[in-house]
Amino acid sequence: MGAIQGWASYRHAVPKREDEVGEAPASLSRLPPGRHGLDRSFVTKNQRDRFTAGIIGVVAQRGYHEATIAEVCAAAGMSRRTFYSYFSSKEECYLQAFDSIMDYLEGVLEEAGAEESGWAESVTARLAAMLEVFAINPDLVRFALTAPLRAGEGIVDRQRLALEGILAVLTKGKPRAGQIRDPSPAVEQALLGGVMAVIAHRVEVGEGKSLLDLLPDLVELFLAPYLGREEAARAASAPA
Repeated sequence: MGAIQGWASYRHAVPKREDEVGEAPASLSRLPPGRHGLDRSFVTKNQRDRFTAGIIGVVAQRGYHEATIAEVCAAAGMSRRTFYSYFSSKEECYLQAFDSIMDYLEGVLEEAGAEESGWAESVTARLAAMLEVFAINPDLVRFALTAPLRAGEGIVDRQRLALEGILAVLTKGKPRAGQIRDPSPAVEQALLGGVMAVIAHRVEVGEGKSLLDLLPDLVELFLAPYLGREEAARAASAPA
């Protein structure tokens, strides 16, 4: 997951023209030319991570349809030939990067709420963890939340499935029906959609680094249909 975790240091490597090649950060440095004796699995991971970082940056700045393979290769500091040794198309590269981001995010959320004593507390911890990931790298929001909406049905469907996984983590351990209110699956999906829309808007207006300020509002927004407005407000005001 080096390309995801280290993205903040790589975000300015996106080229302004297709013939410009960006500089990779130390964590994704170029491999030495010629016979270097490096293990093939290391080489493969390094190159894939560079393409992941490259397509995240280009799509976040250009949008999915406007991004070109040439720009992705330039941002990654890799050749088209190497690109096509891993991916058959821009869409395949995008989807592999998208899946990596969402798998990583789901794992972070799972871990964040694992030790909390109550469900409301675990929701708070998991939303805080998600906001922290996106605040470190707001371009992940543009890439994984905003770009799919304009990228076509196949990518929208992949995003929908990924968000269902995030929702499953957020609702994991919730009390049984009768102990709390039980909103329908459609309402639950709309709740998560609302949370993600608020995050995306904050990033689009240039305030991505302050995403953690949204935590109380998002906790209340998410919990209110389950706990009622007053109880949700109390949970939102508790220390994270």
